[in-house]
Formats: sequence, structure tokens, C-alpha cells
Amino acid sequence: MWHLLAGFVLLLCAADAAPVGDRTVPDFGKKYHVKGELNLPYSGDSGIKEPFEVWYDLEGNRSRIDYRNSTVRTFLIGNDLDYGVIYQITPLKGTKEDPIRPQAALPDLQGFEFEKMEDYTGVQCEVWKKVTQAGHKKNTYRLWVKRPEGSDSPAVSYHFEMEGFNTLLESYNDKYMIDYSDFSSQTKSDIFTPPGGNWRTHIQ
Repeated sequence: MWHLLAGFVLLLCAADAAPVGDRTVPDFGKKYHVKGELNLPYSGDSGIKEPFEVWYDLEGNRSRIDYRNSTVRTFLIGNDLDYGVIYQITPLKGTKEDPIRPQAALPDLQGFEFEKMEDYTGVQCEVWKKVTQAGHKKNTYRLWVKRPEGSDSPAVSYHFEMEGFNTLLESYNDKYMIDYSDFSSQTKSDIFTPPGGNWRTHIQ
């Protein structure tokens, strides 16, 4: 949908203030903010009406398009990196059958067994291994981890290899290698606050 809105923004900005007959083509300026509603009367059973809000800045080479009460936001920043970047925030709502769960970045070590001690990038690590079989496909998982001696601090992961099914992202069979850094057992609660404050009340 945001592609349609982005195209709409371009249409709004395409006209230059050039004379046509005895009239001058309307000029919206190089910077503006506008709200509207995109109406697709022939889509679905009863059509689609999509309210939107746009901020446009030609000189700054950037724009922002919000819809669904600002729960979906698209930032088109032309000056980022070499050729510009599109950033999009799109919240998804869970269901009773498929509730939202936290996404882990470290493996669940249930079923892993200690394999050996090994140096990894200058750090002496424990290597933990797990092998599973799914039909004719073999899955092998290895985790390099250091456990602080004489401390109650959590273990620190350094490297994880998956040959077979990706259990972290639940994706297809391949070989995956992950290097970890900057591990901390502490998180700030505000890091989990989504943008927009009360955006949850607007999810449909």
C-alpha cells in the first residue's frame, strides 16, 4: 500500500508553476504536510479507504508517509548512504492461534552436550554440540561459549554454527554462522517501547 501512497506523493509534487493558457499550474511548494484518504472503491467487497498523512521535503530529499493511524510509517531518506534508504515500521498483530513470542538470538541449549574446549578468536571456549535427524536430513549445531570462573554471571556466547535447519529463525536448511559480541545480561525497559507511545490502541 505504501507504494501507492509514495506514488501519490510524487504526483502531488510533479507539477511546476508553469503557465497553461492564461492560468498558472498550482504549485504546492518544496515542503509541505498534508492529510488525506486514499479510496479504492473497486477493491474487495466494499472497497478500501485508507487515511494517510504525508510530510514532504524536496530540498531535504526526504519524505514520510503514515497510514493506519500512524502505526505504519515509511521514511524515504534520499541522502542516507549512496542512493537513499527506505525505512518502514510495520507492526503485526498476533492471534489466539499464533500469538507473538519473543525472538531469541541465542539457541535453547536443551539437548546440547559438551564436546570440547577450543580457542575461538583468542578466547578459550566451551564447545557445546547437538545433532538431530529429520528424515534423511542431519542437523548439527555447535555453540562456542565462555563461562566466567568463580562468578554467578551468565555465560557469554561467542559463536554459533548451524548445519541444517535454522532453529533460531526457523528457516530452510543451509549452513549458518553467527558471531556474537557485546553480550550483556542487562536490558533497559525503554528499549522495548515501540515508537508512537499509544500505537497499540490503533492496531486493527
